[in-house]
Amino acid sequence: MINTGFQLGVSDAKAPDPMAHFELYRGVAWKRAIAYLCDVVVIGFIMLFAFFIFGIIGIMTFGLLHPLLVVVFALIPFCYHMLLLSGPRHATFGMRLFGLEMRSLTNGYPDQVQAAVQTFLFYLTVYPTGSLVLIWAIFDPRRRTLHDVIAGTYVVNRQAALAIAA
Repeated sequence: MINTGFQLGVSDAKAPDPMAHFELYRGVAWKRAIAYLCDVVVIGFIMLFAFFIFGIIGIMTFGLLHPLLVVVFALIPFCYHMLLLSGPRHATFGMRLFGLEMRSLTNGYPDQVQAAVQTFLFYLTVYPTGSLVLIWAIFDPRRRTLHDVIAGTYVVNRQAALAIAA
């Protein structure tokens, strides 16, 4: 494996300054939007699998565990985003597909708590407002969304970050 300087165990001191390099954010807004659509498809498949498994379990328990399916369906998208954003690649599958990764304002990577806060704020603000809250990113020079600002995170083009760090 090629050491890119942005893998686990490597000092975050090598990461480029997010405030000085605007090329880190070129195209991030539209890539994030399409990446999220890809994530929705992946989450849909996970939910379909969970529906099948919990459907069988529900039948075996004569419907007693069917209410548990509601809880599982609520937790799947949250856990998907939180675990992948705080994982070793700091990106969901959709974000990886478009070469994006999430960073913390401390110029490191988000831990599970920060990823959980960011994910919670995303679901708390995006769905009730019909995604109108995402307009914030249009006016932010670094294309950060409101939930990114509150959680102290930002999303960058991975290849641009690697090029600047080299």
